[in-house]
Amino acid sequence: MPKPRAKTREVRRRIWEFIRDYRRENLYGPNLREIAEAVGISSASNVNYHVKPMIEQGLLTGNSNARSLNVNSGIPIVGTVSAGDAVTLPEAVEWDQVSEFDTIEFPEWLVGDVRDPFALEVTGDSMIDAGILADDIVIIEKTSRVKRGDMVIAHVAASDDHIDMHTVKRYYPNGPTVTLQPENRDHEPMIEDAQDVRIEGKVVGVVRRY
Repeated sequence: MPKPRAKTREVRRRIWEFIRDYRRENLYGPNLREIAEAVGISSASNVNYHVKPMIEQGLLTGNSNARSLNVNSGIPIVGTVSAGDAVTLPEAVEWDQVSEFDTIEFPEWLVGDVRDPFALEVTGDSMIDAGILADDIVIIEKTSRVKRGDMVIAHVAASDDHIDMHTVKRYYPNGPTVTLQPENRDHEPMIEDAQDVRIEGKVVGVVRRY
Protein backbone atom coordinates (compact mmCIF):
# COMPACT_ATOMS: atom_id res chain seq x y z
CA MET A 1 0.00 0.00 0.00
CA PRO A 2 1.56 3.36 -1.01
CA LYS A 3 2.33 5.80 1.77
CA PRO A 4 -0.07 8.74 2.08
CA ARG A 5 1.00 12.33 1.43
CA ALA A 6 2.29 14.36 4.37
CA LYS A 7 -1.01 16.23 4.96
CA THR A 8 -3.04 13.01 4.84
CA ARG A 9 -0.54 11.27 7.11
CA GLU A 10 -0.83 14.09 9.64
CA VAL A 11 -4.64 13.83 9.67
CA ARG A 12 -4.40 10.08 10.17
CA ARG A 13 -1.87 10.51 12.97
CA ARG A 14 -4.34 12.79 14.78
CA ILE A 15 -7.14 10.27 14.24
CA TRP A 16 -4.93 7.45 15.57
CA GLU A 17 -3.89 9.44 18.65
CA PHE A 18 -7.47 10.54 19.37
CA ILE A 19 -8.76 6.95 19.22
CA ARG A 20 -5.88 5.79 21.45
CA ASP A 21 -6.51 8.50 24.06
CA TYR A 22 -10.31 8.10 23.90
CA ARG A 23 -9.95 4.37 24.52
CA ARG A 24 -7.73 4.98 27.54
CA GLU A 25 -10.33 7.28 29.11
CA ASN A 26 -13.56 5.46 28.16
CA LEU A 27 -12.63 1.79 27.54
CA TYR A 28 -14.57 1.87 24.25
CA GLY A 29 -13.98 3.56 20.93
CA PRO A 30 -15.30 6.88 19.63
CA ASN A 31 -17.86 7.13 16.85
CA LEU A 32 -17.10 8.86 13.56
CA ARG A 33 -18.84 12.09 14.58
CA GLU A 34 -16.68 12.39 17.70
CA ILE A 35 -13.55 11.78 15.65
CA ALA A 36 -14.62 14.43 13.14
CA GLU A 37 -15.15 17.02 15.89
CA ALA A 38 -11.87 16.23 17.64
CA VAL A 39 -9.70 16.21 14.53
CA GLY A 40 -11.44 19.03 12.67
CA ILE A 41 -12.88 17.03 9.78
CA SER A 42 -16.09 18.30 8.20
CA SER A 43 -18.15 15.10 8.30
CA ALA A 44 -18.30 11.50 9.47
CA SER A 45 -18.07 10.29 5.87
CA ASN A 46 -14.77 12.13 5.48
CA VAL A 47 -13.51 10.46 8.64
CA ASN A 48 -14.42 7.10 7.14
CA TYR A 49 -12.32 8.01 4.08
CA HIS A 50 -9.29 7.92 6.40
CA VAL A 51 -10.36 5.19 8.81
CA LYS A 52 -11.05 2.52 6.18
CA PRO A 53 -7.48 2.41 4.76
CA MET A 54 -6.08 2.63 8.30
CA ILE A 55 -7.98 -0.56 9.14
CA GLU A 56 -6.76 -2.21 5.92
CA GLN A 57 -3.17 -1.22 6.77
CA GLY A 58 -3.45 -2.72 10.25
CA LEU A 59 -3.11 0.60 12.10
CA LEU A 60 -6.65 0.33 13.48
CA THR A 61 -8.89 -2.57 14.40
CA GLY A 62 -12.65 -2.80 14.71
CA ASN A 63 -15.61 -1.49 12.74
CA SER A 64 -15.90 2.14 11.70
CA ASN A 65 -19.68 2.00 12.13
CA ALA A 66 -19.55 0.94 15.77
CA ARG A 67 -17.71 1.93 18.95
CA SER A 68 -15.20 -0.84 18.42
CA LEU A 69 -12.41 1.20 16.82
CA ASN A 70 -9.05 0.73 18.50
CA VAL A 71 -5.43 1.35 17.64
CA ASN A 72 -3.00 -1.46 16.91
CA SER A 73 -1.34 -1.55 20.33
CA GLY A 74 1.12 -4.32 19.53
CA ILE A 75 4.73 -3.64 20.47
CA PRO A 76 7.03 -4.14 17.45
CA ILE A 77 9.69 -6.86 17.72
CA VAL A 78 12.58 -5.20 15.87
CA GLY A 79 15.31 -7.84 16.20
CA THR A 80 17.32 -9.95 18.63
CA VAL A 81 19.75 -9.06 21.38
CA SER A 82 22.62 -11.32 22.34
CA ALA A 83 26.35 -11.57 22.87
CA GLY A 84 26.78 -11.91 19.11
CA ASP A 85 26.72 -9.59 16.16
CA ALA A 86 25.25 -6.16 16.69
CA VAL A 87 21.65 -5.57 15.65
CA THR A 88 20.39 -2.35 14.13
CA LEU A 89 17.89 -0.66 16.41
CA PRO A 90 15.44 1.92 15.08
CA GLU A 91 15.65 5.58 16.04
CA ALA A 92 11.92 5.21 16.74
CA VAL A 93 9.09 3.12 15.38
CA GLU A 94 6.50 5.62 14.21
CA TRP A 95 2.78 5.11 14.83
CA ASP A 96 2.21 4.08 11.20
CA GLN A 97 5.19 1.69 11.00
CA VAL A 98 4.04 -0.78 13.68
CA SER A 99 2.23 -2.96 11.15
CA GLU A 100 5.54 -3.52 9.27
CA PHE A 101 6.91 -5.61 12.17
CA ASP A 102 5.91 -8.74 14.02
CA THR A 103 4.28 -7.49 17.19
CA ILE A 104 3.53 -8.75 20.66
CA GLU A 105 0.63 -7.69 22.87
CA PHE A 106 1.65 -6.46 26.29
CA PRO A 107 -0.78 -4.92 28.80
CA GLU A 108 -0.33 -1.15 28.94
CA TRP A 109 -0.65 -1.13 32.73
CA LEU A 110 2.41 -3.40 32.95
CA VAL A 111 4.53 -1.21 30.68
CA GLY A 112 3.56 1.98 32.50
CA ASP A 113 3.99 5.43 31.02
CA VAL A 114 6.39 4.36 28.25
CA ARG A 115 6.04 6.06 24.89
CA ASP A 116 6.94 4.17 21.71
CA PRO A 117 8.24 0.95 23.31
CA PHE A 118 9.87 -1.72 21.16
CA ALA A 119 10.79 -5.35 21.78
CA LEU A 120 13.77 -7.63 21.20
CA GLU A 121 14.08 -11.41 21.31
CA VAL A 122 16.76 -12.66 23.68
CA THR A 123 19.38 -15.23 22.77
CA GLY A 124 21.78 -16.68 25.32
CA ASP A 125 21.54 -17.30 29.06
CA SER A 126 23.50 -14.47 30.68
CA MET A 127 20.41 -13.10 32.49
CA ILE A 128 18.69 -16.29 33.66
CA ASP A 129 18.94 -15.39 37.37
CA ALA A 130 16.91 -12.27 36.58
CA GLY A 131 14.24 -14.49 35.04
CA ILE A 132 15.18 -13.78 31.42
CA LEU A 133 15.65 -16.93 29.37
CA ALA A 134 16.65 -17.58 25.75
CA ASP A 135 13.77 -16.80 23.36
CA ASP A 136 12.08 -14.47 25.86
CA ILE A 137 10.93 -11.09 24.57
CA VAL A 138 12.17 -8.03 26.44
CA ILE A 139 10.14 -4.82 26.24
CA ILE A 140 12.37 -1.77 25.89
CA GLU A 141 11.92 1.92 26.55
CA LYS A 142 14.24 3.67 24.11
CA THR A 143 16.23 6.00 26.34
CA SER A 144 19.81 6.71 27.32
CA ARG A 145 18.76 8.07 30.73
CA VAL A 146 19.22 5.15 33.10
CA LYS A 147 20.26 4.67 36.70
CA ARG A 148 23.00 2.57 38.25
CA GLY A 149 21.79 -1.02 38.46
CA ASP A 150 19.13 -0.68 35.77
CA MET A 151 18.76 -3.50 33.27
CA VAL A 152 19.69 -2.04 29.90
CA ILE A 153 20.28 -2.74 26.25
CA ALA A 154 23.85 -1.64 25.65
CA HIS A 155 25.80 -1.33 22.45
CA VAL A 156 29.45 -2.22 23.01
CA ALA A 157 32.07 -1.37 20.43
CA ALA A 158 34.40 -4.10 19.20
CA SER A 159 37.58 -4.70 21.20
CA ASP A 160 40.38 -7.28 21.48
CA ASP A 161 38.03 -9.40 23.61
CA HIS A 162 34.84 -9.39 21.54
CA ILE A 163 33.13 -8.24 18.39
CA ASP A 164 30.75 -5.29 18.07
CA MET A 165 27.57 -6.26 19.94
CA HIS A 166 24.34 -5.43 21.70
CA THR A 167 23.72 -7.08 25.04
CA VAL A 168 21.24 -7.14 27.94
CA LYS A 169 23.00 -6.52 31.26
CA ARG A 170 22.85 -4.58 34.53
CA TYR A 171 24.50 -1.17 34.16
CA TYR A 172 27.16 0.02 36.62
CA PRO A 173 29.14 3.12 35.57
CA ASN A 174 32.52 3.51 37.28
CA GLY A 175 34.09 6.72 36.04
CA PRO A 176 36.22 5.87 32.99
CA THR A 177 34.79 2.34 32.76
CA VAL A 178 31.37 0.69 32.71
CA THR A 179 30.59 -2.72 34.19
CA LEU A 180 27.87 -4.64 32.36
CA GLN A 181 26.86 -7.23 34.92
CA PRO A 182 25.24 -10.53 33.90
CA GLU A 183 22.71 -12.31 36.10
CA ASN A 184 24.27 -15.75 35.75
CA ARG A 185 27.18 -16.95 37.92
CA ASP A 186 28.62 -18.82 34.94
CA HIS A 187 29.24 -15.53 33.10
CA GLU A 188 31.88 -12.93 33.87
CA PRO A 189 31.02 -9.21 34.01
CA MET A 190 32.00 -7.12 31.01
CA ILE A 191 34.23 -4.20 32.03
CA GLU A 192 34.45 -1.74 29.15
CA ASP A 193 35.77 1.76 28.50
CA ALA A 194 32.89 4.14 29.05
CA GLN A 195 33.44 5.69 25.63
CA ASP A 196 32.83 2.28 24.02
CA VAL A 197 29.41 1.76 25.64
CA ARG A 198 26.21 3.35 24.37
CA ILE A 199 22.93 2.78 26.22
CA GLU A 200 20.15 2.09 23.73
CA GLY A 201 17.29 1.51 26.14
CA LYS A 202 15.97 0.29 29.47
CA VAL A 203 14.22 -3.05 29.99
CA VAL A 204 10.69 -2.44 31.32
CA GLY A 205 9.12 -5.87 30.87
CA VAL A 206 9.60 -9.48 29.82
CA VAL A 207 7.29 -11.83 27.92
CA ARG A 208 7.74 -15.59 27.71
CA ARG A 209 6.25 -17.39 24.72
CA TYR A 210 5.35 -21.07 25.10
